[in-house]
Amino acid sequence: MPEEPFDGRPMPPPVDPWATIDRPVPTVYLGGPDTTVPAARPAKPPPPAEEYRFGPGVPVTPAPAPAWPAAAPPRRPVWRRVVSLLSSLLTLALVIVVGLYLWQRLRPIEVESVSVAVPKPAGTRCDVTVDVIATVHTNGRSGVLEYQWFRSDAAPGAVLTEQVGSGQRVVTLTLKWAFSGVGTTIETAKINIVKPSPLQAGTQVAYRCRRR
Repeated sequence: MPEEPFDGRPMPPPVDPWATIDRPVPTVYLGGPDTTVPAARPAKPPPPAEEYRFGPGVPVTPAPAPAWPAAAPPRRPVWRRVVSLLSSLLTLALVIVVGLYLWQRLRPIEVESVSVAVPKPAGTRCDVTVDVIATVHTNGRSGVLEYQWFRSDAAPGAVLTEQVGSGQRVVTLTLKWAFSGVGTTIETAKINIVKPSPLQAGTQVAYRCRRR
């Protein structure tokens, strides 16, 4: 069988049958057959970033201007500060004085001490009345003292009261004790402060009568 002649020319590429046909724009069907939505278009590329240039010939961004310093508050004159200080000290002193005055006025009466003595002893006299004096020292406030006398030869006495005025720092309380008959005796007199605070004091009372 005779051989076919060999053709050394290259063969052309295969022809695309769709190259010569206008392809329709792709569509997406939603709902009914008459509703069409064109395919989404590609998003726009982002704007290019801001360009910064460096080098000679490029103007330099000016530095921000410095802020103006805040104006200092005006200082008060020295004499005004001195007057303000003196006024504050005077007000404080006035408050202290008023407080002490009110405290003294409202403070209740207090007994600081008490003592008992016989200023004029009976001596050798017969049938005599002796005064037994109790001296009470207070804080000078007004109020009422409650006290009671005790005699060694009798039952306790009744509770008595004494009104004390404002500023009266010394109060005198007197017990009159009568002695009679012939003989010698040494008795004891004692006072008991009941109010405003319990306090006691006492002394001896001597009686000597020698009749012939």
